[in-house]
Amino acid sequence: MSTVKDSAAAALGDAGRHPGRRPTPRVLLIDDDPTTRSLVSHFLRKEDFVVIKAYDGNDGLARAKSDRPDLIIVDAIVAGLDGFELLSALKRETETRGLPVLMLSSLNDEEAIVKSLDEGADYVIKPFSPRILVAKVKKILRDVSDHAVDHRPL
Repeated sequence: MSTVKDSAAAALGDAGRHPGRRPTPRVLLIDDDPTTRSLVSHFLRKEDFVVIKAYDGNDGLARAKSDRPDLIIVDAIVAGLDGFELLSALKRETETRGLPVLMLSSLNDEEAIVKSLDEGADYVIKPFSPRILVAKVKKILRDVSDHAVDHRPL
């Protein structure tokens, strides 16, 4: 019988086959709303993810560089760098260029969603279903892991 810990580790693949990869995924959550931070953190921690919090885009960019998360969840509208500016900044930096990003926002217009997708980030609209959010996080991490395995040198 598999455990929650096993399923979270499986989202990134077998750490033993991929030296240097953390067995427990680390998610950087950037949102200036304390209720959203609390809810998202709660549901991710229930799935055994480590959650690192930042309160604005500038802090989020610094934490992305220093804490090396496996995934970033960012609100489109946060103080400092907004979510879209953060996406651009992440792409410019060598050490953060490949980090997957999930935009979590109350912006429910086609323009914002398409812009996010064009920039390489997935999108979840607030209010959100915790089950869908967690499923998307797991899928993104699984896709990143599968891509890394598929493209490693022989």
